[in-house]
Amino acid sequence: ARPLEQMKLRARFDLAVTLTRAGKGFTMTEQPIAIDRTPLRLQGLAGSSLYRSARAAGAPAKVVETYMKALASRMSVGREVKRADSFDLIIERERAATGETRLGRLLYAGLDRGGRKVQLARLPGEDDGDWYDVNGQTQKRGAMGMPVAGRITSSFGKRMHPVLGFMRMHKGLDIGAPRGTPIHAIMDGVVQFAGRSGGYGNFVKLAHGGGIASGYGHMSRFVVRSGARVKQGQVIGYVGSTGMSTGPHLHWEVWKNGATVNPRSLKLSSVAVLSGAKLRAFRHAVQQLMAVKPGR
Repeated sequence: ARPLEQMKLRARFDLAVTLTRAGKGFTMTEQPIAIDRTPLRLQGLAGSSLYRSARAAGAPAKVVETYMKALASRMSVGREVKRADSFDLIIERERAATGETRLGRLLYAGLDRGGRKVQLARLPGEDDGDWYDVNGQTQKRGAMGMPVAGRITSSFGKRMHPVLGFMRMHKGLDIGAPRGTPIHAIMDGVVQFAGRSGGYGNFVKLAHGGGIASGYGHMSRFVVRSGARVKQGQVIGYVGSTGMSTGPHLHWEVWKNGATVNPRSLKLSSVAVLSGAKLRAFRHAVQQLMAVKPGR
């Protein structure tokens, strides 16, 4: 048997250690690894799919999902984002002197809509807090946000059913999107049902406060279970074409006090403004983020 004389290993992202035999034991020498913590800024055009364009630019899937959730607090992503709009993401990044890189949280969510900008950031140190605009205000107003990034292919009301071939009440909205596009909960709630449901295919139903419930059909798969609590914007499943469907899309229904209603008819509103020390810290953090140059 040959005794171990020396061993080198990576103890942490920012630390390497060397163990060297010294008599009957070992001594340990630490070698700190320099880390560059300059954030990563990615920019580009939304194109035909904002989600896919941001992913193609180099943003991790979870970061893009967080980005879409942030935008959804201010606008209807599926209906209002145009091909010529440009995205702007700033992501936490660590680069080791030894060459490794790892990405972390989304720090800034921006969208330029032809001069009308959405610019959102969180309070320093708050990983799951609200998104504020650059003036320190958070608000959720107007029509209920869309649960998926896509385009409406069939509205609420009577229509000719694409499979059955006769006039029938369409109790929700159909939103066309590529297979696998993330589907988000429109509000905080509890999962009432998650499973196979006839023509709806893979279906999830959420119960929200105030007598409001929402349903999501034709999923390729769902990632929540009955009885689980979900937060607004949380991914609950992915677009598919299960059940009575002619192609990948989401069938989205909303109920108020047990009766189906047009999702576009529901209004949500909440506003909060930072002040004092929190506002000063927020503005300082935003100023530092805006100084980050785009590029890898």
